[in-house]
Amino acid sequence: MPDERKKDRYAVRRDAKGFTAFVIYTGEPALVGGVPQTGLSEDDARHMAGVLNAQSKRGDSSMRKG
Repeated sequence: MPDERKKDRYAVRRDAKGFTAFVIYTGEPALVGGVPQTGLSEDDARHMAGVLNAQSKRGDSSMRKG
């Protein structure tokens, strides 16, 4: 794993209905505007994890607030 990826807060895993963008430290689905990011296409889940990781690195939590 590249050093840059070790600092990620979000990752993607398969779920029963597709893919989930989840919080690495808790295993819970990521929340965007209070909505769990589950049952997504793989592309959408990877995109969402990327957006959330970028925001997390900037200290911006605006999307995660519900």
